[in-house]
Amino acid sequence: MMNKIMRRLAIVLTIVFAAGCAQSPQRINVQPVLTVSGEALGSGRPIIVSASDQRQNKVLGSLGGVYGATANITIGNDLEQALTRAANGLLASQGYVVNSPDPSAAQLNIVVETISYLPIQQPVGNALKLTAVLRADVTKQGETFSGRYQSESERRSVTKPDAEENEQYINELLSDTLVRMFSDNRLRDFLLK
Repeated sequence: MMNKIMRRLAIVLTIVFAAGCAQSPQRINVQPVLTVSGEALGSGRPIIVSASDQRQNKVLGSLGGVYGATANITIGNDLEQALTRAANGLLASQGYVVNSPDPSAAQLNIVVETISYLPIQQPVGNALKLTAVLRADVTKQGETFSGRYQSESERRSVTKPDAEENEQYINELLSDTLVRMFSDNRLRDFLLK
């Protein structure tokens, strides 16, 4: 009789412990911040910026572990709008006229190809690999330019990152990738010619 009670108690404790280890899904807000040094070279040139999310999978990744499949990380706000807002702010600070009705305005589309969040198996602690791939497709007076920009980073911590930390990681990753894009001399030269 005592063995039966102990066995049931062990099962209940195992279930309670496993439930405590479960991770909730995380929805993060994307708000990249851009600062690119240099002169205000836009000189009043008109430009229209848009963004398109062409990721095959809208889930960034999962927190991993026993309940990894239920602990997905997704973007909670409008990714395309956030990227457009960040790019417009940067270009306006560089002297471009953003959202211009001018028919000769350059058309810049920021294409999101990949944003991934991949936990890396570790004997102790937690590690993850983050990757973002963005493409700049530009049309200006019948000519086109396309550039592809990728950033990667690895993060290590003792505990699994919470939503606030993951939001910071993803925003830093996207900011770095956009800075790489707008620091590309080929893109800059195309917009200025």
